[in-house]
Amino acid sequence: MLEFKTEDVDKRKPNSLFSRRLLRLYLTTSIFSFGYNFVTTAEYVNFRQIMIQIELTSSTKISILLMCSLFALCLGTIIGGTISDSLRTRFGHRAPLILLGGLVGSLLFLLIPLVPLLGNNWNLKYAFLLLIFIPAHIFIGIAFAPWLALVSDLFKKEERIGAGVAINILSAIGAAIAVLIFSRLIESGLSWIIWIITGLIFGSSVIITVLLMPKNNPDYEPIGKTKDILKIPAVIWKYGGKPWILLLLTSTFWAFSSHLVETGIVDSLIERFSISDTKASLTSNILMGVYIVILLVPVILMINRIGKIRASILASIFYGIFCMLLSTMIQFQSIYYIVLIGGLGNIMLSTLQIALPADIAPRGREASFMGVFFVFGSIVKPFATLIQGVVLEGSESNISLSQFGGYPWVFLIAGISSFCSIFLLLLIMNKRKSDIKENIAVPTNM
Repeated sequence: MLEFKTEDVDKRKPNSLFSRRLLRLYLTTSIFSFGYNFVTTAEYVNFRQIMIQIELTSSTKISILLMCSLFALCLGTIIGGTISDSLRTRFGHRAPLILLGGLVGSLLFLLIPLVPLLGNNWNLKYAFLLLIFIPAHIFIGIAFAPWLALVSDLFKKEERIGAGVAINILSAIGAAIAVLIFSRLIESGLSWIIWIITGLIFGSSVIITVLLMPKNNPDYEPIGKTKDILKIPAVIWKYGGKPWILLLLTSTFWAFSSHLVETGIVDSLIERFSISDTKASLTSNILMGVYIVILLVPVILMINRIGKIRASILASIFYGIFCMLLSTMIQFQSIYYIVLIGGLGNIMLSTLQIALPADIAPRGREASFMGVFFVFGSIVKPFATLIQGVVLEGSESNISLSQFGGYPWVFLIAGISSFCSIFLLLLIMNKRKSDIKENIAVPTNM
Protein backbone atom coordinates (compact mmCIF):
# COMPACT_ATOMS: atom_id res chain seq x y z
CA MET A 1 0.00 0.00 0.00
CA LEU A 2 1.18 3.51 -0.78
CA GLU A 3 2.72 5.48 2.06
CA PHE A 4 3.19 9.23 1.94
CA LYS A 5 6.52 10.66 2.90
CA THR A 6 6.64 13.16 5.71
CA GLU A 7 7.87 15.97 3.47
CA ASP A 8 6.22 17.03 0.25
CA VAL A 9 9.36 18.93 -0.67
CA ASP A 10 12.92 17.86 -0.01
CA LYS A 11 14.45 21.04 1.39
CA ARG A 12 17.82 19.55 2.16
CA LYS A 13 19.13 19.85 -1.38
CA PRO A 14 18.12 23.18 -2.87
CA ASN A 15 18.57 23.43 -6.62
CA SER A 16 18.45 26.32 -9.04
CA LEU A 17 15.35 26.25 -11.19
CA PHE A 18 17.54 26.95 -14.20
CA SER A 19 20.68 24.88 -13.66
CA ARG A 20 22.24 23.32 -16.73
CA ARG A 21 21.20 19.84 -15.62
CA LEU A 22 17.59 20.85 -15.09
CA LEU A 23 17.34 22.81 -18.33
CA ARG A 24 18.49 19.74 -20.25
CA LEU A 25 15.99 17.53 -18.44
CA TYR A 26 13.21 20.09 -18.96
CA LEU A 27 13.91 20.00 -22.69
CA THR A 28 14.07 16.20 -22.66
CA THR A 29 10.63 15.80 -21.15
CA SER A 30 8.87 18.74 -22.81
CA ILE A 31 9.96 18.30 -26.44
CA PHE A 32 7.74 15.20 -26.68
CA SER A 33 4.78 17.31 -25.60
CA PHE A 34 5.63 19.92 -28.24
CA GLY A 35 5.18 17.34 -30.99
CA TYR A 36 2.20 15.67 -29.36
CA ASN A 37 0.31 18.96 -29.41
CA PHE A 38 0.44 18.92 -33.20
CA VAL A 39 -1.54 15.69 -32.94
CA THR A 40 -4.08 17.08 -30.48
CA THR A 41 -4.50 20.30 -32.48
CA ALA A 42 -5.20 18.37 -35.68
CA GLU A 43 -7.70 16.14 -33.91
CA TYR A 44 -9.51 18.54 -31.60
CA VAL A 45 -9.15 22.04 -33.04
CA ASN A 46 -9.16 21.46 -36.79
CA PHE A 47 -10.44 17.90 -37.21
CA ARG A 48 -13.90 18.73 -38.52
CA GLN A 49 -12.57 21.17 -41.14
CA ILE A 50 -9.96 18.63 -42.21
CA MET A 51 -12.53 15.87 -42.60
CA ILE A 52 -14.91 18.13 -44.53
CA GLN A 53 -12.19 18.84 -47.08
CA ILE A 54 -11.94 15.13 -47.81
CA GLU A 55 -15.75 15.05 -48.03
CA LEU A 56 -16.46 13.36 -44.71
CA THR A 57 -19.33 15.58 -43.56
CA SER A 58 -21.21 13.26 -41.20
CA SER A 59 -20.92 14.62 -37.66
CA THR A 60 -21.79 11.19 -36.30
CA LYS A 61 -19.00 9.46 -38.21
CA ILE A 62 -16.50 12.14 -37.23
CA SER A 63 -17.49 11.77 -33.58
CA ILE A 64 -17.21 7.98 -33.76
CA LEU A 65 -13.75 8.30 -35.31
CA LEU A 66 -12.61 10.60 -32.51
CA MET A 67 -14.15 8.39 -29.84
CA CYS A 68 -12.43 5.29 -31.22
CA SER A 69 -9.15 7.20 -31.30
CA LEU A 70 -9.56 8.29 -27.69
CA PHE A 71 -10.33 4.79 -26.43
CA ALA A 72 -7.42 3.42 -28.46
CA LEU A 73 -5.12 6.02 -26.91
CA CYS A 74 -6.28 5.08 -23.42
CA LEU A 75 -5.79 1.37 -24.14
CA GLY A 76 -2.31 2.00 -25.50
CA THR A 77 -1.43 4.10 -22.47
CA ILE A 78 -2.32 1.28 -20.09
CA ILE A 79 -0.41 -1.25 -22.20
CA GLY A 80 2.66 0.96 -22.53
CA GLY A 81 2.74 1.86 -18.86
CA THR A 82 2.48 -1.71 -17.64
CA ILE A 83 5.10 -3.04 -20.06
CA SER A 84 7.50 -0.16 -19.43
CA ASP A 85 7.51 -0.68 -15.66
CA SER A 86 8.54 -4.31 -16.06
CA LEU A 87 10.92 -3.81 -19.01
CA ARG A 88 14.70 -3.98 -18.69
CA THR A 89 16.90 -3.51 -21.80
CA ARG A 90 20.35 -2.22 -22.68
CA PHE A 91 18.60 1.02 -23.72
CA GLY A 92 16.74 1.42 -20.45
CA HIS A 93 13.12 0.71 -19.60
CA ARG A 94 11.47 3.85 -21.04
CA ALA A 95 13.28 4.68 -24.29
CA PRO A 96 12.36 1.55 -26.32
CA LEU A 97 8.60 1.98 -25.94
CA ILE A 98 8.72 5.76 -26.42
CA LEU A 99 10.63 5.25 -29.66
CA LEU A 100 8.57 2.31 -30.91
CA GLY A 101 5.16 3.77 -30.10
CA GLY A 102 5.99 7.29 -31.24
CA LEU A 103 7.53 6.32 -34.57
CA VAL A 104 4.86 3.78 -35.53
CA GLY A 105 2.12 6.28 -34.66
CA SER A 106 3.88 8.98 -36.70
CA LEU A 107 4.32 6.71 -39.72
CA LEU A 108 0.64 5.76 -39.67
CA PHE A 109 -0.32 9.45 -39.80
CA LEU A 110 1.68 9.75 -43.01
CA LEU A 111 -0.76 7.28 -44.63
CA ILE A 112 -3.85 9.45 -44.07
CA PRO A 113 -3.30 11.60 -47.21
CA LEU A 114 -3.87 8.42 -49.24
CA VAL A 115 -7.59 8.46 -48.37
CA PRO A 116 -8.70 10.57 -51.39
CA LEU A 117 -7.02 8.03 -53.68
CA LEU A 118 -9.56 5.38 -52.68
CA GLY A 119 -12.20 6.79 -55.02
CA ASN A 120 -15.80 7.63 -54.19
CA ASN A 121 -16.55 4.64 -51.98
CA TRP A 122 -16.97 6.36 -48.62
CA ASN A 123 -17.47 3.14 -46.69
CA LEU A 124 -14.03 2.05 -47.86
CA LYS A 125 -12.53 5.45 -47.03
CA TYR A 126 -14.04 5.45 -43.56
CA ALA A 127 -12.85 1.91 -42.88
CA PHE A 128 -9.37 2.95 -44.00
CA LEU A 129 -9.42 5.91 -41.61
CA LEU A 130 -10.46 3.66 -38.73
CA LEU A 131 -7.70 1.19 -39.60
CA ILE A 132 -5.19 4.05 -39.40
CA PHE A 133 -6.46 6.02 -36.43
CA ILE A 134 -7.07 3.13 -34.05
CA PRO A 135 -3.61 1.48 -34.25
CA ALA A 136 -1.92 4.90 -34.51
CA HIS A 137 -3.42 5.96 -31.20
CA ILE A 138 -2.69 2.63 -29.55
CA PHE A 139 0.98 3.08 -30.42
CA ILE A 140 0.98 6.74 -29.36
CA GLY A 141 -0.48 5.61 -26.03
CA ILE A 142 2.26 2.99 -25.72
CA ALA A 143 4.78 5.84 -25.98
CA PHE A 144 2.78 8.25 -23.85
CA ALA A 145 2.81 6.42 -20.50
CA PRO A 146 6.60 5.85 -20.39
CA TRP A 147 7.07 9.50 -21.32
CA LEU A 148 4.83 10.61 -18.44
CA ALA A 149 6.89 8.45 -16.09
CA LEU A 150 10.01 10.46 -16.95
CA VAL A 151 8.76 13.16 -14.59
CA SER A 152 9.08 10.66 -11.74
CA ASP A 153 12.28 9.08 -13.06
CA LEU A 154 14.37 12.15 -13.85
CA PHE A 155 13.36 14.77 -11.30
CA LYS A 156 13.47 15.14 -7.54
CA LYS A 157 10.20 16.03 -5.87
CA GLU A 158 11.01 19.72 -5.60
CA GLU A 159 11.98 19.82 -9.29
CA ARG A 160 8.80 18.32 -10.71
CA ILE A 161 6.84 21.56 -10.62
CA GLY A 162 9.45 23.10 -12.91
CA ALA A 163 9.18 20.05 -15.16
CA GLY A 164 5.41 20.41 -15.30
CA VAL A 165 5.70 24.08 -16.18
CA ALA A 166 8.27 23.34 -18.91
CA ILE A 167 6.01 20.68 -20.40
CA ASN A 168 3.08 23.09 -20.44
CA ILE A 169 5.12 25.88 -22.02
CA LEU A 170 6.33 23.66 -24.87
CA SER A 171 2.80 22.27 -25.21
CA ALA A 172 1.39 25.76 -25.61
CA ILE A 173 4.08 26.73 -28.12
CA GLY A 174 3.45 23.57 -30.13
CA ALA A 175 -0.30 24.12 -30.12
CA ALA A 176 0.07 27.78 -31.14
CA ILE A 177 2.37 26.95 -34.05
CA ALA A 178 0.11 24.10 -35.13
CA VAL A 179 -3.00 26.30 -35.08
CA LEU A 180 -1.27 28.93 -37.20
CA ILE A 181 0.04 26.46 -39.78
CA PHE A 182 -3.07 24.29 -39.94
CA SER A 183 -5.43 27.26 -40.31
CA ARG A 184 -3.46 28.51 -43.30
CA LEU A 185 -3.45 25.06 -44.91
CA ILE A 186 -7.20 24.62 -44.42
CA GLU A 187 -7.90 28.05 -45.92
CA SER A 188 -5.76 27.04 -48.91
CA GLY A 189 -7.58 23.72 -49.34
CA LEU A 190 -4.42 21.76 -48.49
CA SER A 191 -5.56 20.05 -45.32
CA TRP A 192 -4.03 16.72 -46.37
CA ILE A 193 -0.59 18.23 -45.72
CA ILE A 194 -1.54 18.61 -42.05
CA TRP A 195 -1.12 14.88 -41.44
CA ILE A 196 2.32 14.85 -43.06
CA ILE A 197 3.43 17.78 -40.90
CA THR A 198 1.89 16.17 -37.80
CA GLY A 199 3.59 12.84 -38.42
CA LEU A 200 6.98 14.41 -39.13
CA ILE A 201 6.91 16.84 -36.18
CA PHE A 202 5.70 14.26 -33.68
CA GLY A 203 8.16 11.66 -34.95
CA SER A 204 11.01 14.16 -34.73
CA SER A 205 10.06 15.13 -31.18
CA VAL A 206 10.06 11.46 -30.19
CA ILE A 207 13.52 10.91 -31.66
CA ILE A 208 14.92 14.01 -29.91
CA THR A 209 13.39 12.89 -26.62
CA VAL A 210 14.96 9.44 -26.88
CA LEU A 211 18.35 10.86 -27.88
CA LEU A 212 18.41 13.27 -24.93
CA MET A 213 16.99 11.06 -22.19
CA PRO A 214 19.13 8.91 -19.88
CA LYS A 215 18.78 5.26 -20.86
CA ASN A 216 19.13 3.59 -17.50
CA ASN A 217 17.41 0.68 -15.86
CA PRO A 218 16.25 1.00 -12.24
CA ASP A 219 18.49 -0.49 -9.57
CA TYR A 220 15.71 -2.81 -8.41
CA GLU A 221 13.96 -5.79 -9.91
CA PRO A 222 10.62 -5.27 -11.68
CA ILE A 223 7.71 -5.31 -9.27
CA GLY A 224 5.04 -6.32 -11.75
CA LYS A 225 4.63 -8.36 -14.88
CA THR A 226 3.25 -7.62 -18.31
CA LYS A 227 0.15 -9.71 -17.59
CA ASP A 228 -0.80 -7.11 -14.95
CA ILE A 229 -2.51 -5.28 -17.83
CA LEU A 230 -5.43 -7.66 -17.30
CA LYS A 231 -5.88 -6.70 -13.65
CA ILE A 232 -5.25 -2.96 -13.54
CA PRO A 233 -7.97 -2.17 -10.92
CA ALA A 234 -6.51 -4.73 -8.50
CA VAL A 235 -3.00 -3.38 -9.09
CA ILE A 236 -4.14 0.21 -8.47
CA TRP A 237 -5.76 -0.78 -5.19
CA LYS A 238 -2.89 -2.98 -4.04
CA TYR A 239 -0.08 -0.51 -4.70
CA GLY A 240 -1.91 2.82 -4.64
CA GLY A 241 -4.70 2.27 -2.17
CA LYS A 242 -7.24 4.89 -1.19
CA PRO A 243 -5.05 7.93 -2.01
CA TRP A 244 -4.70 6.89 -5.63
CA ILE A 245 -8.40 6.17 -6.02
CA LEU A 246 -9.11 9.66 -4.68
CA LEU A 247 -6.48 11.16 -6.96
CA LEU A 248 -7.97 9.44 -10.01
CA LEU A 249 -11.39 10.83 -9.13
CA THR A 250 -9.79 14.26 -8.69
CA SER A 251 -8.34 13.90 -12.18
CA THR A 252 -11.80 13.32 -13.64
CA PHE A 253 -13.24 16.43 -11.98
CA TRP A 254 -10.30 18.55 -13.12
CA ALA A 255 -10.49 17.25 -16.69
CA PHE A 256 -14.27 17.63 -16.84
CA SER A 257 -14.08 21.24 -15.69
CA SER A 258 -11.15 22.30 -17.86
CA HIS A 259 -12.58 20.60 -20.95
CA LEU A 260 -15.85 22.52 -20.66
CA VAL A 261 -13.95 25.79 -20.39
CA GLU A 262 -11.34 25.11 -23.08
CA THR A 263 -13.92 24.06 -25.65
CA GLY A 264 -16.40 26.79 -24.77
CA ILE A 265 -14.69 30.01 -23.77
CA VAL A 266 -14.06 31.42 -27.27
CA ASP A 267 -17.44 30.42 -28.67
CA SER A 268 -19.17 31.77 -25.57
CA LEU A 269 -17.67 35.22 -26.04
CA ILE A 270 -18.68 35.21 -29.70
CA GLU A 271 -22.24 34.07 -29.03
CA ARG A 272 -22.91 36.13 -25.91
CA PHE A 273 -21.27 39.41 -26.90
CA SER A 274 -21.28 39.32 -30.73
CA ILE A 275 -17.55 39.85 -31.16
CA SER A 276 -15.22 38.47 -33.81
CA ASP A 277 -13.45 35.13 -33.53
CA THR A 278 -10.08 36.91 -33.55
CA LYS A 279 -11.01 39.26 -30.71
CA ALA A 280 -12.46 36.40 -28.66
CA SER A 281 -9.27 34.35 -29.10
CA LEU A 282 -6.99 37.27 -28.29
CA THR A 283 -8.84 38.27 -25.13
CA SER A 284 -9.19 34.75 -23.78
CA ASN A 285 -6.48 32.34 -24.88
CA ILE A 286 -3.72 34.79 -25.85
CA LEU A 287 -4.20 37.18 -22.92
CA MET A 288 -4.42 34.24 -20.53
CA GLY A 289 -1.17 32.95 -21.99
CA VAL A 290 0.49 36.29 -21.25
CA TYR A 291 -0.71 36.15 -17.64
CA ILE A 292 0.56 32.58 -17.35
CA VAL A 293 4.05 33.60 -18.47
CA ILE A 294 4.09 36.44 -15.92
CA LEU A 295 2.96 34.12 -13.12
CA LEU A 296 5.28 31.18 -13.91
CA VAL A 297 8.11 31.73 -11.45
CA PRO A 298 5.89 32.89 -8.54
CA VAL A 299 3.69 29.83 -9.05
CA ILE A 300 6.67 27.44 -9.02
CA LEU A 301 8.04 28.99 -5.83
CA MET A 302 4.63 29.00 -4.14
CA ILE A 303 3.85 25.36 -4.93
CA ASN A 304 7.27 24.20 -3.76
CA ARG A 305 6.81 26.14 -0.54
CA ILE A 306 3.31 25.03 0.47
CA GLY A 307 3.38 21.54 -1.04
CA LYS A 308 1.57 20.07 -3.99
CA ILE A 309 -1.58 18.88 -2.24
CA ARG A 310 -2.31 22.26 -0.66
CA ALA A 311 -1.44 23.91 -3.95
CA SER A 312 -3.88 21.58 -5.71
CA ILE A 313 -6.64 22.74 -3.37
CA LEU A 314 -5.78 26.36 -4.15
CA ALA A 315 -5.71 25.58 -7.87
CA SER A 316 -9.20 24.06 -7.67
CA ILE A 317 -10.44 27.14 -5.81
CA PHE A 318 -8.94 29.58 -8.32
CA TYR A 319 -10.20 27.61 -11.30
CA GLY A 320 -13.65 27.26 -9.76
CA ILE A 321 -13.83 31.03 -9.18
CA PHE A 322 -12.69 31.56 -12.77
CA CYS A 323 -15.54 29.36 -14.02
CA MET A 324 -18.09 31.12 -11.83
CA LEU A 325 -16.97 34.53 -13.07
CA LEU A 326 -17.31 33.33 -16.67
CA SER A 327 -20.77 32.09 -15.79
CA THR A 328 -21.96 35.38 -14.31
CA MET A 329 -20.22 37.93 -16.56
CA ILE A 330 -22.65 40.25 -18.32
CA GLN A 331 -20.17 42.66 -19.92
CA PHE A 332 -17.41 41.69 -22.31
CA GLN A 333 -14.89 44.05 -20.69
CA SER A 334 -14.85 41.96 -17.51
CA ILE A 335 -12.99 39.21 -19.39
CA TYR A 336 -9.75 41.18 -18.95
CA TYR A 337 -9.58 40.54 -15.21
CA ILE A 338 -11.40 37.21 -15.28
CA VAL A 339 -8.66 35.62 -17.38
CA LEU A 340 -6.07 36.79 -14.84
CA ILE A 341 -7.67 34.47 -12.29
CA GLY A 342 -8.08 31.89 -15.04
CA GLY A 343 -4.41 32.10 -15.93
CA LEU A 344 -3.41 31.47 -12.32
CA GLY A 345 -5.80 28.54 -11.96
CA ASN A 346 -4.86 27.14 -15.36
CA ILE A 347 -1.10 27.10 -14.87
CA MET A 348 -1.46 25.60 -11.40
CA LEU A 349 -3.88 22.89 -12.52
CA SER A 350 -1.99 21.92 -15.66
CA THR A 351 1.30 21.77 -13.76
CA LEU A 352 -0.03 19.82 -10.80
CA GLN A 353 -1.77 17.32 -13.10
CA ILE A 354 1.76 16.23 -13.99
CA ALA A 355 3.71 16.82 -10.79
CA LEU A 356 1.28 15.54 -8.15
CA PRO A 357 0.72 12.02 -9.54
CA ALA A 358 4.45 11.80 -10.27
CA ASP A 359 5.10 12.36 -6.56
CA ILE A 360 2.82 9.67 -5.22
CA ALA A 361 3.12 7.04 -7.95
CA PRO A 362 4.44 3.85 -6.28
CA ARG A 363 8.05 2.98 -6.93
CA GLY A 364 8.33 0.58 -9.83
CA ARG A 365 4.80 1.39 -11.02
CA GLU A 366 5.36 4.95 -12.24
CA ALA A 367 4.41 4.51 -15.89
CA SER A 368 1.35 2.35 -15.28
CA PHE A 369 0.00 4.66 -12.57
CA MET A 370 0.73 7.85 -14.52
CA GLY A 371 -0.91 6.23 -17.53
CA VAL A 372 -4.05 5.37 -15.58
CA PHE A 373 -4.15 8.94 -14.25
CA PHE A 374 -4.09 10.20 -17.84
CA VAL A 375 -6.80 7.73 -18.84
CA PHE A 376 -9.14 8.89 -16.08
CA GLY A 377 -8.62 12.49 -17.16
CA SER A 378 -9.23 11.67 -20.83
CA ILE A 379 -12.14 9.28 -20.68
CA VAL A 380 -14.42 11.88 -19.09
CA LYS A 381 -14.01 14.41 -21.92
CA PRO A 382 -16.56 12.88 -24.34
CA PHE A 383 -19.15 12.94 -21.56
CA ALA A 384 -18.29 16.58 -20.86
CA THR A 385 -18.81 17.36 -24.54
CA LEU A 386 -22.16 15.54 -24.50
CA ILE A 387 -23.38 17.47 -21.45
CA GLN A 388 -22.16 20.71 -22.99
CA GLY A 389 -24.17 20.01 -26.13
CA VAL A 390 -27.34 19.28 -24.16
CA VAL A 391 -27.01 22.45 -22.07
CA LEU A 392 -26.27 24.63 -25.10
CA GLU A 393 -29.00 23.27 -27.36
CA GLY A 394 -31.02 26.27 -28.54
CA SER A 395 -29.59 28.59 -25.86
CA GLU A 396 -26.17 29.50 -27.22
CA SER A 397 -26.75 33.26 -26.95
CA ASN A 398 -28.08 33.20 -23.38
CA ILE A 399 -26.00 35.51 -21.14
CA SER A 400 -27.69 34.98 -17.79
CA LEU A 401 -28.14 32.21 -15.22
CA SER A 402 -31.75 33.32 -14.73
CA GLN A 403 -32.73 31.13 -17.67
CA PHE A 404 -31.50 27.54 -17.88
CA GLY A 405 -29.18 26.75 -20.74
CA GLY A 406 -26.37 28.39 -22.63
CA TYR A 407 -22.76 29.03 -21.73
CA PRO A 408 -23.47 30.53 -18.27
CA TRP A 409 -24.76 27.13 -17.19
CA VAL A 410 -21.89 25.30 -18.90
CA PHE A 411 -19.38 27.33 -16.89
CA LEU A 412 -21.45 26.95 -13.73
CA ILE A 413 -21.24 23.17 -14.10
CA ALA A 414 -17.49 23.50 -14.76
CA GLY A 415 -17.07 25.54 -11.58
CA ILE A 416 -19.03 23.04 -9.48
CA SER A 417 -16.84 20.25 -10.86
CA SER A 418 -13.69 22.13 -9.90
CA PHE A 419 -14.98 22.80 -6.38
CA CYS A 420 -15.91 19.10 -5.97
CA SER A 421 -12.26 18.17 -6.40
CA ILE A 422 -11.44 20.16 -3.25
CA PHE A 423 -13.29 17.63 -1.09
CA LEU A 424 -11.31 14.76 -2.61
CA LEU A 425 -8.01 16.58 -2.11
CA LEU A 426 -8.88 17.22 1.54
CA LEU A 427 -9.43 13.49 1.96
CA ILE A 428 -6.01 12.85 0.42
CA MET A 429 -4.46 15.37 2.79
CA ASN A 430 -6.12 13.74 5.80
CA LYS A 431 -4.87 10.34 4.66
CA ARG A 432 -1.38 11.76 4.36
CA LYS A 433 -1.53 13.17 7.89
CA SER A 434 -2.80 9.90 9.33
CA ASP A 435 0.00 7.98 7.59
CA ILE A 436 2.55 10.36 9.08
CA LYS A 437 1.11 9.87 12.57
CA GLU A 438 1.18 6.10 12.14
CA ASN A 439 4.80 6.21 11.03
CA ILE A 440 5.72 8.32 14.05
CA ALA A 441 3.80 6.06 16.41
CA VAL A 442 5.53 2.87 15.22
CA PRO A 443 8.51 2.23 17.54
CA THR A 444 11.82 1.45 15.90
CA ASN A 445 13.78 -1.68 16.81
CA MET A 446 17.12 -0.93 18.40
